[in-house]
Amino acid sequence: MFSTRQWTWASMICAGVLSLSSVCLAGDQEKADKPEFPPLDQVTKGFTEVKAPDDSTPYLRIWKNDKTGQMLAQLPKNYKTARQFIAPTISGGERFAGLQSDAFYVYWKPYGKRVALIQENLEIKGSDEESKSSVQRLFTDRVLLSMPILTHPKGAGPVIDLDALLVGNASTFLGVSPNSMLVSIKKTKVFESNVEVAFEVPMYNGTLKTLHYSISEIKGSPNYKPRVADQRIGYFTTSYNDYGKYEGDDTAVRYVNRWHLEKRKKELKLSPPKHKIRFYIEHTTPVRYRRWVRKGILSWNEAFEQIGIEGAIEVMQQDQQTGEYMDLDPENVRYNFVRWLNNNISTAIGPSRVNPLTGEILDADIVLTDGWIRVFEDQFADLMPKIAMDGMTAETMAWLEQHPNWDPRIRLAEPSARDFVRQQLEYTAEQNRGIRKPWELKTRMMGDEPLDGISDRHSQTNGACMAAEGRAFDVTMMRFAMLAAKLERLQDDDDDDDKEKDDDEESDEDKEQLLDGMPESFIGPLLADLVAHEVGHTLGLRHNFKASSIVDIAELNSEEYKGKQPFAGSVMDYLPTNFKVKNGEIQGDYAMIGIGPYDFWAIEYGYTLDDKKLPEILKRVAEPELVFATDEDTLGPDPLARRYDFGKNPLDFAEDQMELAHQHREKILESFVEDGEPWEKARRGYLMTLGLQVKSASMMANWLGGTYVYRDKKGDPNGRTPVQVVEAKKQRDALNFVIENMFFDEAYGLNPELINHMTVDYFDDTFNRITNEPAWPIHDRIMGVQATALTQLLNPTTLRRVYDNEFRVPADDDAVTLKEVMDEISNAIWSELDKAPKGKFSVRKPAISSLRRNLQSEHLERLFDLGSERGGPAAMKPIADLAAMRIKQLQEKLEKAVENERFDDYTKAHLNDSLVRVTKWLEAQYVVSAN
Repeated sequence: MFSTRQWTWASMICAGVLSLSSVCLAGDQEKADKPEFPPLDQVTKGFTEVKAPDDSTPYLRIWKNDKTGQMLAQLPKNYKTARQFIAPTISGGERFAGLQSDAFYVYWKPYGKRVALIQENLEIKGSDEESKSSVQRLFTDRVLLSMPILTHPKGAGPVIDLDALLVGNASTFLGVSPNSMLVSIKKTKVFESNVEVAFEVPMYNGTLKTLHYSISEIKGSPNYKPRVADQRIGYFTTSYNDYGKYEGDDTAVRYVNRWHLEKRKKELKLSPPKHKIRFYIEHTTPVRYRRWVRKGILSWNEAFEQIGIEGAIEVMQQDQQTGEYMDLDPENVRYNFVRWLNNNISTAIGPSRVNPLTGEILDADIVLTDGWIRVFEDQFADLMPKIAMDGMTAETMAWLEQHPNWDPRIRLAEPSARDFVRQQLEYTAEQNRGIRKPWELKTRMMGDEPLDGISDRHSQTNGACMAAEGRAFDVTMMRFAMLAAKLERLQDDDDDDDKEKDDDEESDEDKEQLLDGMPESFIGPLLADLVAHEVGHTLGLRHNFKASSIVDIAELNSEEYKGKQPFAGSVMDYLPTNFKVKNGEIQGDYAMIGIGPYDFWAIEYGYTLDDKKLPEILKRVAEPELVFATDEDTLGPDPLARRYDFGKNPLDFAEDQMELAHQHREKILESFVEDGEPWEKARRGYLMTLGLQVKSASMMANWLGGTYVYRDKKGDPNGRTPVQVVEAKKQRDALNFVIENMFFDEAYGLNPELINHMTVDYFDDTFNRITNEPAWPIHDRIMGVQATALTQLLNPTTLRRVYDNEFRVPADDDAVTLKEVMDEISNAIWSELDKAPKGKFSVRKPAISSLRRNLQSEHLERLFDLGSERGGPAAMKPIADLAAMRIKQLQEKLEKAVENERFDDYTKAHLNDSLVRVTKWLEAQYVVSAN
């Protein structure tokens, strides 16, 4: 029993506990009464809410403070489950402002008082319950960034600092690092399905850029059904790996990228679509070119009509003068624009953004630039290395990395810039070595890399598009031809007194309309063709670099074709301008008219409304006019998978190009440079013709060791063997073309009068003026061109293909052999040793010219490199053996040649030096072998 004292202590303890409990309860009540976040009106104090134009409920509620440049946004109520599409664009402050950047498919996830922006794993999926669970555990999503929650009203989404999100994290979204202390709001628009915001901010170098963001929710069209991609037709794809698939050896699932098109009236054979693909031509497009841009866009409607959809694409003109559509933002994901940039660069690109779950195209903006129309300058150092590198494989690139003296990018550079180019290439190789495949380089803007956009982007888009660069070269050649024609007319005037009278009587209606100094009949179709090419990309189509091979050049320059039939299988090729030289009766179409048969076929597969027709559509793959090869194929052995080639027999085109170069060279001083113009134009004119020469030789070098490659599948009607060796005669003709047009002095058309007029532009404010001296470096330039040709013929990849093809061809059939190739090249380069030149020689009239001596020394270095290479692919052993044998044979010839007392000192010194180098190399090889 308790005593009185015990009861007293017990009473006191209970009272204390009750008192303490009261205090705790009061504290808890006070804590419960205090809100977790401040009220919305307090957070948005000093801000103005942005209203939708139709007073509808906006996708995001946004408040802005124009004075401070701050912006707040309230996420949707369903922010945890909804998938957002953040589409950023640099819309001002750089030369390619308006070009789409990569889009982000994301969702938000709360973490206490913060929300994280998360990028969903879309690369790996599971197709059944078990694999889905496993994949979700193994291949998790990725946190891009996190933001503090400013307030979270009950029953609504959280409020975040929007300018901190979009400007403070611009490096994540756009790859730029602005000074976020200085922010100016340029645009804020809210709509029911999206919001558009833009900020002007200085970069750390002070340059002001405008960062535009289009934010929306991805829902996808209700009735859209993904279409499986097929290797026989070239579409950009949205793909993932299904690790729940076990029935085959391929886990990849690939959907074509395409728009959602449905008939408005299914019962009609030809019906308009429920929703059209609408393009707006930006108001910056010059009025004189708008009809040709429109023509290029609408050229695709005929392909949609074949599948029963009438008027699938329509065009609207944004116009500043009338105000039509000026309220629309090109960066808005709801609108498709064709944009015109005045940046003096030759570029065109047609990127698009897609639903990363289905491949449905959501938004497309084509960018055209003005430079290809205006360009009238030396493109040699810029464009020629790209053309010379076309088709170089990873194997060849590795060789060039180890042997930089073989690299056309270095050899074709200005002599003073070669060390810089070499260092730049070494740095790039070091950065990329063993990390990423070339087509997986994810750069900030679409098109930064030749194969950019083929994979590794949530928004699968086309990558670099160099179609406009080729157009720029052709426009320059047209200006050249027009000047020559003008001179001929003036000469005719002098011979015919009545000519001036006839010209005066010519009516204005009969005169050709000129646009920027060029006939509209020339420049207009070129622009329409270029636009059609880019629109094709926005419809989901990839390049088709075999499309130029379906028509003979003589055919397309005929009455049968001109204005009536397309001269290529597709506008998705890089088609050179058709300048008639020798082949054909008349000047045919300069550019494609409309789209080609492959384009009709591709649209039929991608957009037909009846899935049951797909197998029959694909069975047409072996039809000759439907040949297809895309960007990756240009790295392979098929010589028809080539940029800028032309015709069923590209050798005819190459010969025409060389004839065109010879014709223009003869008129450089006479007509290309007009009275009152600086003589630096003579240098530009010559380099343009040299460019034709390099393009032609590069194109034909690709035929050596070639194999035709086809994408037919087993069971296709008239199915072709997947790999077929190129005919021996065509390979030999190609090799002879390169030899004749690259290795002999006469091919270059140089003479003292022309050379002495090839000076520089004294008002050139670019780096070119510093690196280019007034006296053109003859030997360096020609040696660079010849070294490039040697690389294209003697690189290990080409020689390996020749050697492998010997095995592919039955022993009783004719085949080009490795020995034949190496012998032909050596014999042509060292022909003076087989048949000694006749006549009297001096240092002013040497037996072997200076250009030939340089070429022979270069060839010797190439043989040394090949003969010393004993590792690598299995084919290197016979290549090295034959190179060593050739060097030994040269030693024997040189020993006889140095005894010729009639030779001049230049020739003697060259031959003696060559003999010493050959002897030393052979001795070194014997020492190595002995050890």
